Amino acid sequence: MPVKAIPKLSIARNGVGAYVQPCSKVVLQYCNWGGSSNGLRQLLTLGKLNHLAKEKPHTVFEIKRNPGHPKLVFHYNNAKQTVSEIEVKNLNEGQILNKISEYIQRSGNELFKNNHKVVSQNESVRGIWSPLHVPKDHRYKI
Repeated sequence: MPVKAIPKLSIARNGVGAYVQPCSKVVLQYCNWGGSSNGLRQLLTLGKLNHLAKEKPHTVFEIKRNPGHPKLVFHYNNAKQTVSEIEVKNLNEGQILNKISEYIQRSGNELFKNNHKVVSQNESVRGIWSPLHVPKDHRYKI
């Protein structure tokens, strides 16, 4: 009787084999007549967004004209398909470019406080240890 292997797909991890940028799409929403959208309108008319789009060919830039305050919407390619919305009302074009470049470089995951020195996706080889897992003969006696 031949031995059959158990089929298991490898776990896809970013950076192993290929690298996929986490931010896939940026939507720029602005108002055509509102005063809070001046910075975003200047960014679009001066052509500075064209230079950023040429530097980041992996990211799709979409421009929408909606009434209300301007905002940037970032779509990320992580397990949850995260979307981040940032209001950029009353910011100039330089500050908006800084926000765009900052949020494009993020992974899209929620920020968390790292309390442990080692963070791993794999379980420990040695397993969980506590004083209660030791036989009673080898425990410390108080």
